[in-house]
Amino acid sequence: MRFGLHLPQLGRAAGLDHIVRIARRAEESGFDDVWVADHVAVPRSLVGMPSFFPEPVPLLSAAAAHTTRVGLGTSVLVPAYRNPMQFAKQWATLDWMSGGRTILGVGAGWLDEEFEACGVPMHRRGRRLDDYIGGWRAAWAGAEEYASEHFTFSGVRVKPAPAGPVPIWIGGSSPGALRRAARCEGWMGTWAPLEVFAERLAELRTHEHDVSGSGRTVASIHMEVRVGSPLGGGGRWSEVGDGYGDRPVASGSVPQLAELLGGYVAAGLEHVLFVPLARSEAEWAHHVEALVELRSLLGARDHPDVHEPRR
Repeated sequence: MRFGLHLPQLGRAAGLDHIVRIARRAEESGFDDVWVADHVAVPRSLVGMPSFFPEPVPLLSAAAAHTTRVGLGTSVLVPAYRNPMQFAKQWATLDWMSGGRTILGVGAGWLDEEFEACGVPMHRRGRRLDDYIGGWRAAWAGAEEYASEHFTFSGVRVKPAPAGPVPIWIGGSSPGALRRAARCEGWMGTWAPLEVFAERLAELRTHEHDVSGSGRTVASIHMEVRVGSPLGGGGRWSEVGDGYGDRPVASGSVPQLAELLGGYVAAGLEHVLFVPLARSEAEWAHHVEALVELRSLLGARDHPDVHEPRR
């Protein structure tokens, strides 16, 4: 079982010094990886959702500069909002700088207004994502040309290359996302009832059998968690400045959360990304210490001195 921790990227407790401090604490405490989310242009119609949403790559660069082992991931980045060649260079540079510690979590996207603001059509966004992934893998492996509907290049090189093959994790739980995840290194679903998670995981494993030469896809969930009393039901955004509206939140004591997650582990969960719902730096510190305890109850593995090799 592997454990990730979301960094305090937005909301009341956001700040560069705090992000660096939490990244260091995560590494010291034995977490496998730290993560950030992605929104480029936040619609005003999403009442209460903060527009202060720093870019993922610079934040992970800061975390990389102050850590040595912990993985660095996005949950999840929407590539459609960015030029694919420029992004290939950015991510390769981050991976090279960090010594091969990155996990590129990506999704096809869902927010109409954000696509419009970025000047990109939502139509065929799944195909666009597939084309981008194929082009990145080609460029990072040293190919000088690649051709697809949404990403084509010829006679160019992208250097530096990543320190190794970049693991790509797919966010989302739609049939298309699960098929895509079976061709990649990881799947990151949102937290759902145990029976729903089990159904989605079974579908993912079925798709794996249809992909020639594919390795096993890591099964992960993105879980917003509140240790102790739940927040009031009337607007987590206004209270925390984080989260996605009405998405379920896991709340309770550490033993209660351990019992809850134990069922998912038994069903095949291999990684969990904890997203603390904390309103201040003091609450963040409390949540991190509680999640360290939760991690130990769920059976954390031993950690090497450096990030593990990729498959």
